[in-house]
Amino acid sequence: MAIIVKKFGGSSVGSVPQIQAIAKKLARDYHRGDQLVLVVSAMAKTTDNLFSLAYEITKHPSRREMDMLLTAGERISMSLLSLSLLEEGIPSISFTGSQSGIITDDHHGNAKILKVNAFRIHEELAKDKVVIVAGFQGVSLGKEITTLGRGGSDTSAVALACYLGAERCEIYTDVAGVYSADPRIVPQAKLLPEISYLDMLALAYSGSKVLHPRAVEFASKYKVPVEVKSSLSFAPGTIIKNEESPKDIAMEELQVNAIAHKENILRYQIPPDAKALLLLNNWKNEIFKISRQDDVLELYIEAKYEPEIDYLLSESGYDEVSKDRDLGFVILVGLGLAADPAFMAKVMKLTEDNEVKRISHGERSLELMLPSQQVAKTLVLLHQEFLENK
Repeated sequence: MAIIVKKFGGSSVGSVPQIQAIAKKLARDYHRGDQLVLVVSAMAKTTDNLFSLAYEITKHPSRREMDMLLTAGERISMSLLSLSLLEEGIPSISFTGSQSGIITDDHHGNAKILKVNAFRIHEELAKDKVVIVAGFQGVSLGKEITTLGRGGSDTSAVALACYLGAERCEIYTDVAGVYSADPRIVPQAKLLPEISYLDMLALAYSGSKVLHPRAVEFASKYKVPVEVKSSLSFAPGTIIKNEESPKDIAMEELQVNAIAHKENILRYQIPPDAKALLLLNNWKNEIFKISRQDDVLELYIEAKYEPEIDYLLSESGYDEVSKDRDLGFVILVGLGLAADPAFMAKVMKLTEDNEVKRISHGERSLELMLPSQQVAKTLVLLHQEFLENK
């Protein structure tokens, strides 16, 4: 029997009726003979609400206590899903990250997985039970509860799939798969039947919310087959795999495969001195982008982290720093984008009426920085040019 790891995000388990509907669909999979390991996130908005409660008490909450607080969210959803499966007549059991054997380092708030020792999962699968695991969390070697950072449930799922030798890892979300752009902004966005690990990694690091970058890195490193699909329909979605699929494209033809975006970004500009090193060593959350130009270190951070970084800047000895608000990014992802000056010229011509502040490129991407309020129209414009008119 094949082991299938299925991960359900917060929007998929956002209410009791949604959880019950998922349990009914999972019952069909169970009766087909698959061994199921389910990884769940906290119910929609739960983690944000728990964050808010902590910041009502203090501007700089203890990271250890935040991990204790935030891991409550996944425990709620895993228990509710287990109860729903039991009501469907499906034997199931739920485990926290620590009970599942997800061993991490001791970096509270953004821990890295060191190893997986999931013998309890194997024991329960052998009893024909569905095993439900709280995503986003683990336990350190010092027996402390840890969290893997925002989006960490994706990483939990791929790590378990790797350890268990699963046939595949399925990531269920509120969209049908990976699209050529965010379909909530670009109605004409196309569902991609497949995408390479490298392109998916570029999208994830550029702001795509479908799959967390660490999960893609894990999948790519250990060659874990991943499929992103809808929790509403369970229909086939997007397969993420190692091979490129050039199909009928000429051997060196430039190709835009998808466009990602990010809004509401803060830019901090500080000197790259000893205080900056102290700040970076103490910063445990994600940094969207970081760059150095001469004597200026630029940190691009999501606005939700503003209280945390302001506190650390003060603690590091910065009395005053340059801070820019409401920046956004539109990032084209694909092959050949970095080495074609004519393509750069075309993008510049298309966006000449916008306030593009910077254009830069990576190995598989071309990135535009502009005011956050111009992101949506720029995304629609570039998608129409490079993906709808191909």
